[in-house]
Amino acid sequence: MKDFKPNAWMLPQPVIIIGTYSADGTPNAMNAAWAGQWDMNKIMISMGAHATTENLKRCGDFTVTFATRDTMVAADYVGIVSAKKTPDKIARTGWSVVKAQNVQAPVFTDFPMTLECRILEKLDESETGCYIIAEIVNIVCHEKYLAEDGKPDMAKMKLIVYDPLRHGYNIVGERVGNAFSDGKELK
Repeated sequence: MKDFKPNAWMLPQPVIIIGTYSADGTPNAMNAAWAGQWDMNKIMISMGAHATTENLKRCGDFTVTFATRDTMVAADYVGIVSAKKTPDKIARTGWSVVKAQNVQAPVFTDFPMTLECRILEKLDESETGCYIIAEIVNIVCHEKYLAEDGKPDMAKMKLIVYDPLRHGYNIVGERVGNAFSDGKELK
């Protein structure tokens, strides 16, 4: 085994796109990877100091969508370009935008599934960012990404994850087992 110094290598890291409105009502998006499920209907996001962070100070509503193989290039773009310097960055992505039905935030319809969220709490807020705990108010998913059981199908979405070791994106793989079931073999 080889030792490494502590690093941000929690794997896998989702590639999420956070959608907010700028002060003038322009849709904005940023790419983030340091996020996860907090509770049954809550998520947590580690936020730095971004235009999105400023937008969230004005309004605690936002959307979260998951980057895919098809949206990867534009998803990467919104992570490397700030709305502070490029206010029309969403127009440059070519994404279609509609207003979310349950929160004051944009939905980027080019993505398969979107979480409509509202901030419940900010932890360790400072000039450099904070941790956001948010409730999931609603989830919308395009019908073409639903499985036979009517729930979203991850395989159809072709979701990607961030590889912090090599600064790349990898596609989420195939199903290899059954949760809460396969382990029963060892009982």
